[in-house]
Amino acid sequence: MKCIPKLTVLLTVLLESCNPNSTQSSQENYIESIQKKEFEKHDELYEKSGKLIGEFEFSLKADENQMKDWEDGIIPWISLQNPELEINQLINANEIVIKQSTINIIFDYPLNKPANFEFKNEKGFNRKDLILLVSKKYHEIYNEEEKSAKTKTIPIDKRIGIINRNETDGKYGIWGHDLSDLDLSGIEIHQSTDGKINLILIVES
Repeated sequence: MKCIPKLTVLLTVLLESCNPNSTQSSQENYIESIQKKEFEKHDELYEKSGKLIGEFEFSLKADENQMKDWEDGIIPWISLQNPELEINQLINANEIVIKQSTINIIFDYPLNKPANFEFKNEKGFNRKDLILLVSKKYHEIYNEEEKSAKTKTIPIDKRIGIINRNETDGKYGIWGHDLSDLDLSGIEIHQSTDGKINLILIVES
């Protein structure tokens, strides 16, 4: 369950999924490199995005089967791989959360080469609009990465030791996570000095 910050979750997964034959030092070095990369990307992203002017969450209303894991009935994220399967559970799905008609969404995790994409909607954007377009773009990013990479993604059933996705060298340089690992829990709204609206995705893994 993803109820703690994504970096902590990542470290937990790495530790729990290591091959018994792996040395402790190699595990620690890998975790340290991942942690350093996370912090560097985080600082760089916030410097360029502008002033924080708002934020909102994505939460699901748990169904009867999910209530045993979520006592308060709220699941604090939605799948980025298959949001269509959960969209009917999305709380306040049709609430307009961004009134501006043009937005710039920053896709930075888990990308070594973050990418910005502009989206337009004259009526603004609600949660349903956003999760669907963000999911679609993530699918495109992962597909472009695989096509452009010389180092291909190792299939899950052939991964040895740490089961996380290997780093690939394509257009975006994806590392650490398959798309199936990613969920969207919130979005921060930033405004740059020239008035552009930049959205930072809060992605859990």
